[in-house]
Amino acid sequence: MKFFIKILFLSSLVGGSAFASIGFPDKYYKMSSKKAKEFFFNYFEKRIEIENIKILADRLFVKSLLNSPLPKKDSLEYKKLELLQKKYKVQNMFDYSKFLRRIDIIPPSMALAQAATESGWGKSRFFKKANNIFGHWTYNPKIGMVPLERKEGAKHLVRVFSTLEDSIAAYMLNLNRTPAYKKFRDLREKMRSTKIFINGLVLSATMTKYSGIGHDYVKILQSIIRKSQLINYDIKFYEKIKNLD
Repeated sequence: MKFFIKILFLSSLVGGSAFASIGFPDKYYKMSSKKAKEFFFNYFEKRIEIENIKILADRLFVKSLLNSPLPKKDSLEYKKLELLQKKYKVQNMFDYSKFLRRIDIIPPSMALAQAATESGWGKSRFFKKANNIFGHWTYNPKIGMVPLERKEGAKHLVRVFSTLEDSIAAYMLNLNRTPAYKKFRDLREKMRSTKIFINGLVLSATMTKYSGIGHDYVKILQSIIRKSQLINYDIKFYEKIKNLD
């Protein structure tokens, strides 16, 4: 019963604000630097929150199984767990600790800083034409476009997303299941155990493999988080969901 009450509460946080969008409105590109930054953070805060709430709903589902008998093959619980196993690439279907290590939120401050960095504050060609916020690549020509400055012989493409929301969801899934970000997940799990908010400024230090510039990339992210006081978004979101986990 508690599980369903928590799910209903999460649904109320999303409310009627689920939306799909394509790029930024033209007015954004005529704003002053200060107003553009405010617009950027306000625009993405809710969208990041909605994706995090979806993740939390799946996390609560897995937690609801912890002290229960293993779900039967023909049950709805088994089918949902099977879907999550494939989505998060968990080898052992009943290794709930592995599920919980992977199914967790991305701190808003870090997501906002990476969105700003990777999209050039929404001004990159890939943001405008492909809804690609976080610099995702693909090798599938059906869902990719060729980078203008791609080196000769290279085959990678920039992934095209139908909406900005799809790009956010892909970014979060990437951090939650890709081996390159294991340190991020391990440190996040430690933060969970201390019952404090998940701190994007601290966790951004694990993003050395997200970019070819390594530690310099981390410095850029942390500078944005500090200067724009983005840690307040982490604290604000934590206050909303602190009683759910």
